[in-house]
Amino acid sequence: MRLRVTPIGEPLTGHSAPVAGVALHPGGELIATSDDTGLIRYSTGVEMSGSPYTMTLAFHPDGHLLASGGEDGVVRLWDLSGVPAGELKGHDDVVTAVGFHPDGHLLASAGWDHSVRLWDPVTRMPVGDPLTGHTGRVAELAFHPAGHLLATAAKDGTVRLWDAGTGQPIGDPIPGEGVAFLAGRLVIVGPDRLARADDEVITPEPVSGLTTRGDVLAAVNWDGSISLYDLSATPLARVTGHTGVVQALALGRSLMVSADDRGEVRRWRVDGPPGELPGEPPDEPADRVARLRRSLVTLQHTHAVARRVRDDLHRRLEERDDLVRRLTARVEELETRMTSAVVARRLTGHDAPVHGVAFHPRGHLLATADRAVRLWDPVTRDQLGDPLPGGPVVAFHPGGHLLAAACADHTVRLWDPGTRRSFGEPLTGHTGPVTSVAFHPSGDTIATASADGTVRVWDVVMGRQVSERPGTRVAFAGADLVVGATAACGHLVATALPGGAVALENRRTGARRELTGHTSDVRAVAFDGTGELLATGGGDRAVRIWDTASGAELGVLTGHTSAVNGAAFHPDGHLLATTSDDCTTRLWPTRLGGHAGPAEWAGA
Repeated sequence: MRLRVTPIGEPLTGHSAPVAGVALHPGGELIATSDDTGLIRYSTGVEMSGSPYTMTLAFHPDGHLLASGGEDGVVRLWDLSGVPAGELKGHDDVVTAVGFHPDGHLLASAGWDHSVRLWDPVTRMPVGDPLTGHTGRVAELAFHPAGHLLATAAKDGTVRLWDAGTGQPIGDPIPGEGVAFLAGRLVIVGPDRLARADDEVITPEPVSGLTTRGDVLAAVNWDGSISLYDLSATPLARVTGHTGVVQALALGRSLMVSADDRGEVRRWRVDGPPGELPGEPPDEPADRVARLRRSLVTLQHTHAVARRVRDDLHRRLEERDDLVRRLTARVEELETRMTSAVVARRLTGHDAPVHGVAFHPRGHLLATADRAVRLWDPVTRDQLGDPLPGGPVVAFHPGGHLLAAACADHTVRLWDPGTRRSFGEPLTGHTGPVTSVAFHPSGDTIATASADGTVRVWDVVMGRQVSERPGTRVAFAGADLVVGATAACGHLVATALPGGAVALENRRTGARRELTGHTSDVRAVAFDGTGELLATGGGDRAVRIWDTASGAELGVLTGHTSAVNGAAFHPDGHLLATTSDDCTTRLWPTRLGGHAGPAEWAGA
């Protein structure tokens, strides 16, 4: 035995169910574990509630995020304090494996729906199409240390390799049931449950699971013990101690963590690496030559990979520089246009009065609705795809992965704006037209109001109604549900009054004022993201802009030829979108990255 593995303290406590997931923080001390109840625990004592049967965990390479996956098909992100940092929805079944690219720019997930998906962990958006080809549940995945390859293993008895940059398959499927990378070499667990690298057996006995770190492989044996090996299949250590079946294993620089089906989590100190323990006998010359030959082969392979990575990086840098040049020219063009006058750009395509309007939280999509919902690129003004069923009320989820649309049958449907697929069953219960929809800032619930006189609150994931009260309008002021309001932003609430006035209320101070100027009923009310500006529109065809601090009218935007029904500010404030009975949507520029001042609005 060439590694010294010793237990550290008593087993970690806190889990009362089988532990299915273990991850080690890159810093080497923090441990994350998960069990069949959905409980996720940090070794610091912080606890989170993840998917039912949370079976897979992975830390981001820089350590600021933890990814988890489980039975509900959702990949969840968490910060180190246990606060949710986002949800990635796309799998149709259990998520069985998650893993980050070595440089952290990609997150891969795999599941029982036979697919592998790539995500951008910053934007929380999918990257490319799902990787398909497996005909069984995908159970494991692993990135090559250089990052150019992704390997996956499924219950169809195959291991597949993918280009991590393009998502394209590489070569033919390889027989196997498990996969990992060891010192840059592909390790496959074959049908006989032996682990092999380049057809060389590494584990001389069948294994039920394995993990790697550098040039050391740790495997769970069928008898419940854990064995450590190097690339030459030399046994480095054998560990026993669990009273249950070991289900999860993680290996770090000097720490190994194992967990079993009785909820027991054990820590082990690993003294090494191989060949560096004090007092070890010197290698024989033949051993040194063999090791140097293996190192040379690995070095040649790594050099070839580095050349490919370098060439790909140069290509991407050239594409980036070209994109920056084109974007700079576009920005200069837009700035020139926006500083000259406030001129609306028209979006045409609706064949009925347009009511609903909402920007995606990232600002790259605009949703408008009449008897159907249309998605637009607000920069190019191009309509994206065919209309979705629904309308005339729309709202985006705070995370941007769902779009809510009221329908003519008095229901509200949820759509994935990226895949254009429906999410769950329609929210049914209203007996009259739905007049407003609002997501809670947490995204967990959605409130709907109807002409039937009821406001209903629903659980977004389960699609179940959780409460009901009287009302025909609804909004959220922060986390507070506001019934009867037309719009809310933080502590500010705006309500349209009969005759064309708008009541502006500061719920923090209790101050209230009326904004007058419209000559007919107000139908559209919207705050910008800061709450400093309020846009209103109504039957007099005008859009009025107000300063919320002073109540002063900053200007009037004219151009619609019929009543204005809806208004929404772009998340960064550089655009205002308005909809009308004239079957158009208009985009009004408000300066890049900020608002137009009173002079610009007044000159509109």
